[in-house]
Amino acid sequence: MARKLILHIGTPKTGSTSLQHTLFAHRDQLSARGIHWADSTRPPRAEAPRHSSLSYAVRRSPRKWAAEREVILADFDASGLDTLLLSDEVLSECGAKAIARLAEFAAPFETTVICYLRRQDYFVESLWNQYCGEGRRETRSIRKFATAREIRNQLDYVAMLDPWSKVGTVRALSYDAEKFALVQNFLDTLGIEIAVENEARANVSPSMNCAALLALLNRQDVKYNKVKVVKAFRADTLKTALGSTLRAQILDQCRESNAALADRYGVRFDDTMPEERETPLYAPTEAALARAISRLAPGRKAGAKAKNVKE
Repeated sequence: MARKLILHIGTPKTGSTSLQHTLFAHRDQLSARGIHWADSTRPPRAEAPRHSSLSYAVRRSPRKWAAEREVILADFDASGLDTLLLSDEVLSECGAKAIARLAEFAAPFETTVICYLRRQDYFVESLWNQYCGEGRRETRSIRKFATAREIRNQLDYVAMLDPWSKVGTVRALSYDAEKFALVQNFLDTLGIEIAVENEARANVSPSMNCAALLALLNRQDVKYNKVKVVKAFRADTLKTALGSTLRAQILDQCRESNAALADRYGVRFDDTMPEERETPLYAPTEAALARAISRLAPGRKAGAKAKNVKE
């Protein structure tokens, strides 16, 4: 009987952190069902329960890839189990060379490649929000970010998924439809029966007003305390930044690809549009900024509420 490989490749901003933390916490239950969560304690993200060493090495020199491959297989062989589980959302960004290496690696296995997808406009907003507040220190406005070539190139999901058929059977799923029960959906899709307790919470992104301010501060190369800035916007709930015009343009660009995505992989996105302004969010609204400043004001008592500010 052929051994099995489950390869979760992302994509980014589809609850991968929550999924990985939960699966890691339940690795003993997985093991009892013959599934080995591969050792994930190697750099570059040794502290996180994700297989970053795989996605890192497979895109590097033949020597680095050979060493990583050897370690993964030795760890799996030592487990004595019949199914290997690997997960890193960065894998979805692999090019042809890395995918060819993974196809060779997967050849002895019965392989399933599982990938979650987010409607492209929401993906762009979420990715921009993340980049604004992390080490990348994103400086572009949401409009410049959304129209950049490297971002637009990530929005053709069919073009991204098709090469993975060389690795194994591709199972694409809509994150938007499954986000409230992501781990259970993952397990059900793969036919894994374990009782999940205390599903890890996904990373909660700051509001879009906060992201817009962070981008502005980054453009001006201003030093700031991110924790304090995010905390100042903790009561702000703005979830959109693209504006209705740019959002419609992105979805129109993806229309043909999404039709192929539905036909080939069975993924269909909800076409509901959020209520929002027409133009992109270039800077935080005056009201949101005023409330944030009031929270940052020296001498302000912890827990005190800012006065209502009209938009």
